[in-house]
Amino acid sequence: MAKSVPIINQLYQDIAINRTFEVLDIDEYEAVMDLRYDNGEVHQISLRDWSKMVVMPAREPAVWTPILRLSDDDEMHATCGDIERSIQADYLFGWDEF
Repeated sequence: MAKSVPIINQLYQDIAINRTFEVLDIDEYEAVMDLRYDNGEVHQISLRDWSKMVVMPAREPAVWTPILRLSDDDEMHATCGDIERSIQADYLFGWDEF
């Protein structure tokens, strides 16, 4: 039985089916959570089903592809000049007066 509280972005091993999965999201209002298994499949289960599962924290498998992978070109690199320009832009619109 899963007696632990699920943690978003945590990897778990489902002992019953011997599969690794990651908790993507938890919707407490609807009492459901989204899981992504090691093969990329995404499933939604109820928190009641979670409480019946036999799980344990797992280490990241050797072949694990994150859902969002940024290339070096896509990563944001801020320079001091960019930060100074954004601060000046806020000053021009009077947003820094608060």
